[in-house]
Amino acid sequence: MDKGFTRLQDTDSISGTSFHGDVVFATLNELRHILGEPEYDQNDGSDKVNMEWYMQLHNGSPFTIYDWKEYAPIHPNKRIEWHIGGHSKYDTHLAKQLLSEALVLANDELNHTMNFKRVFAKYGDY
Repeated sequence: MDKGFTRLQDTDSISGTSFHGDVVFATLNELRHILGEPEYDQNDGSDKVNMEWYMQLHNGSPFTIYDWKEYAPIHPNKRIEWHIGGHSKYDTHLAKQLLSEALVLANDELNHTMNFKRVFAKYGDY
């Protein structure tokens, strides 16, 4: 399924992106599920950012997703606020919408899988 965004190929285009007020709430595991592994992964809490992904909208506009000032290692299942950086408010708002939709779909998929496993565990093979 087309999410409306992909991994960024030209990381030089990240230069000049900034926060325009858009955030998403998600766990690290949820973001890894829909985005893959982050480009920057220093999950030790020693800096303002532990994790960062470099993405692009289908129109080519780059955006970033990153934690901000957690100052602690991020537990994979803890829901936190993730900032979205971009060159414009339009880009970050669109990225937020697309990420939010992808998170809902990923959670629906996960819930479906967990329900299937519960039923299978209860009834086993026929």
